[in-house]
Amino acid sequence: MSIGKRLIDLARSELNSLLDRAARSDDGADDDRSRRQRGGAGYSGMSDGELADEIDRLAREEVEEVVSGKKRPQPPPRQPPPRTPPRTASGDAAIRKAYADLEVPAGSDFETVRKSYRRLMRKYHPDLHASKPDKGRAATDLTQRLTQAYKTLEKHLRR
Repeated sequence: MSIGKRLIDLARSELNSLLDRAARSDDGADDDRSRRQRGGAGYSGMSDGELADEIDRLAREEVEEVVSGKKRPQPPPRQPPPRTPPRTASGDAAIRKAYADLEVPAGSDFETVRKSYRRLMRKYHPDLHASKPDKGRAATDLTQRLTQAYKTLEKHLRR
């Protein structure tokens, strides 16, 4: 949802709550002075132009109160903390080593890492080298290292 849509929804809800409060406390007096003394009650009987003028007047009064020091300004709404950019591959030695183990350039996206991992696992899978025990052990060690590198990069890239 865009910030503009949020602001419009917030303004609508505030206006609706003001109208509801005004309707509850409206006792039939219609002159401007009585409306101002009651804190703005009676907005439901106003036309759109009168309502816009009243909102402008109340905003000006609030600004004057803040400027004169009678009222403290409201703090701005809290913003969510800025998103931290993903860490670069050159920043962490384990990440650099994982990229090197999977034979992909540092900083590659997850799809490239996944394709390379699958290609290497097909090439060096221990079941393909089961006939020779020494090659089978080497293939097992290599596939464990590839799996560990893949898991490291998966965790790093999916953040």
